[in-house]
Amino acid sequence: MAGLTAASELSTMGWRVTMLEARDRAGGRIHTLQLPMVNSPVELGAEFIHGRNNQVWDLIRGKGFEVHEVPDRHWRNVQGELKEDNQFWADLSKVMEGIDCTGPDRDVLSWLGDNPGLDQQKRRMVRNFVEGFHAAPAERMSLYALGKANAASERDEGERAFRIEGGYAGIVRQLQERMASQNASIYFQSVARTIRWKPGSVEVEVQTPQGGRTFRASRVVVTLPLGVLKSGTVQFDPILWEKESAINGLGMGHAMKVALQFKSRFWPVENFGYIHSAEEWFPTWWSQERELILTGWTGGPRAELLSRDAPDVIVSKACQTLSHIFRIDERKIQSSLIGRWCHDWTRDPFSHGAYSYTPVGMVNQSHELSKPVADTLFFAGEATDFEGEQGTVHAAIASGLRVVREMTGRALTSNQTR
Repeated sequence: MAGLTAASELSTMGWRVTMLEARDRAGGRIHTLQLPMVNSPVELGAEFIHGRNNQVWDLIRGKGFEVHEVPDRHWRNVQGELKEDNQFWADLSKVMEGIDCTGPDRDVLSWLGDNPGLDQQKRRMVRNFVEGFHAAPAERMSLYALGKANAASERDEGERAFRIEGGYAGIVRQLQERMASQNASIYFQSVARTIRWKPGSVEVEVQTPQGGRTFRASRVVVTLPLGVLKSGTVQFDPILWEKESAINGLGMGHAMKVALQFKSRFWPVENFGYIHSAEEWFPTWWSQERELILTGWTGGPRAELLSRDAPDVIVSKACQTLSHIFRIDERKIQSSLIGRWCHDWTRDPFSHGAYSYTPVGMVNQSHELSKPVADTLFFAGEATDFEGEQGTVHAAIASGLRVVREMTGRALTSNQTR
């Protein structure tokens, strides 16, 4: 989304733009499936608009997109029974308010352990939130970064979540069509291998199904996910030593998501919102508005472990989790299962993880990663966000707009951002 945003804006301003995409589709970690047997889209990547005040809304307002708010209902297992938790956000917010960013930074897990005012349930709630929502190990996640993310969420009304009718793919198509109208080019299955550069000149060597190819330009916008930057599969020549500490210091989080379609409903409330459980593999679940689909989510260390399993094993563990949550025989759940979809972002060679997070002591590294080099190399993507929005679609979009401002020296009007 960072690359699409930057490319569409620059091409509209009259720049000659070429976009190189390693995949056979646009959108990156947005991956919407449109399936004949399902009336609603299945999102294997990003699914929600988090909050009411962010750049996603700038792209969809007035463009004919229909948006539905996800029910803000939260459920927990209490002594083997599912009970609604009306205090979920209030309890979480109260804990977050206790974050003190005036002293040295520390990891979230040790902070939780040293906080005598938190009972076991609240400690588990915060840890699951860090590992689930931020996809970060609690023993590595920066407390400062968590506080910053919480402040950003409050600004955005981040406790509210929305789905786009037709899925995020609609925004991807809109940006592609905008590029096409300006004769901007997209080359798919073009895997960057080497970026050779000097001030004012860049050569990008890519591998395509037809062989190697080189693209030349005066400037390049790098929107590679942090996991790819860490992997070293794309080389910079000369080496960008000024980016090494940021790339090495920031963390790439892991997340596993599985969508299961059933022929009949066995959960008591049709569109229940979210379930938060203490289950080992998939502690978080949510429902769909129009489909008999349940989505399981896990992040952090558990997701990293799950990525070692085959898809059938992952689905089996998801069904076991549902059996425990709803106290229903697993065989009944398996017999009702008619569709299953998941994507392992950890093993995906073009992402090497779900999205970034900030480890303890690294709160300035996203800003360092975002800085241009010699007015020639520009960096965008959710990992370059330093406003507390890391890991979100709107952070990726905002970073694309930031790069356009850096390259053109022009502030964007509200119409241009749309």
